[in-house]
Amino acid sequence: DPPVYLGFAAPYDVDDLYRLSSCYLPLGKVGGKPAWLNPVHVPKSEEMVCKSCSKPLCFLLQVYATGENDAPHSFHRTLYIFVCRDPACSKTNDSSNLVAFRCCVPRVNAWYGEDGPLDADLICENEMPPPPTDAPSLCRVCGCYASKKCAKCGDAWYCSREHQAFDWKFGHRSACGQPVIEGEERKNPENLFLFEEMGMEMDRETLPSSIFDDLSDDEDEEMEGGEKEEKRRMEEYSKMIKSKKLDEGAAAQMAEEDIEVEEKKDVSFDRFNRVMQLQPEQVLRYQRVGRPLLPSDRAPEINQIPPCSLCGSARQFEMQLTPHLLSLIGVDSIKESIDWASVYIYTCSANCSIPDSGYASEAVLKHDFVE
Repeated sequence: DPPVYLGFAAPYDVDDLYRLSSCYLPLGKVGGKPAWLNPVHVPKSEEMVCKSCSKPLCFLLQVYATGENDAPHSFHRTLYIFVCRDPACSKTNDSSNLVAFRCCVPRVNAWYGEDGPLDADLICENEMPPPPTDAPSLCRVCGCYASKKCAKCGDAWYCSREHQAFDWKFGHRSACGQPVIEGEERKNPENLFLFEEMGMEMDRETLPSSIFDDLSDDEDEEMEGGEKEEKRRMEEYSKMIKSKKLDEGAAAQMAEEDIEVEEKKDVSFDRFNRVMQLQPEQVLRYQRVGRPLLPSDRAPEINQIPPCSLCGSARQFEMQLTPHLLSLIGVDSIKESIDWASVYIYTCSANCSIPDSGYASEAVLKHDFVE
């Protein structure tokens, strides 16, 4: 298999968050507003809504993901993931609250020099280039394509009525039409809709050669053995029930042993935990043309991935998100919350060209831990 690269969230001082702006081509980022690779042809508002509730999605994560063999149209390449903020839309093994986009830009373009991005150590925040004159207005709340503006001041733009009402309630009501105050204290995140903004660092995964030594080499054989053992115990249980020789304590003990037998059969869960424990801070596992690390044998089969909507090519696995990301964005509540065991991103195997070097929707799947 190709190597696996792990992504780790990297906290930034508030005054250094500008280093995650598009002009510096960040390796990746979590939370805040998206740093659009193509700042002109960004996804339209209708593409950025939850399939369950039709509310605007929130930016979750992006990663700069180029390959040695990518075509010239994909010299720069970034993947983006968005999620619905409403916990009610996070349903078991259902990815309708998530969307992913792929953006590819050639080396010669209107926004980045051929020698690479701006150097944040040389070009400070005050020296950053202004947005392109043909760039669309972006929503003050989420940073996505905006088509509506405040009728009173005409300066604040929004992607939807929901975000216009949200911003009016949490700040714009008092600031509307007022001059910007110099030196105003910054916040991270900028508003309560966004997740906390962080950078991302990547490192290649190395696994000890002995990490899976005591796992069965033949999962089918182990499963068959487990099923035989369970059948034997159920037959024994039935006989004891019929002979009325089983008291409550013995029944409870046998039930616990049955649970242990059942748990031992979940080889994927054991493998998943062993890998996660080696680098528990990982939020992203990247393995283009690889295969996902499944969280459980009970997870639904990954099949019938839809082909690329642009060129019809089959999609291939590229990366997955881990449960640790949930704690970093502050949604790992024991009550109703956004949740997953893993989120998988499948992208066009041909890495096809996108009209206007814009954004193409890619496939997202989600698995949850199910008892």
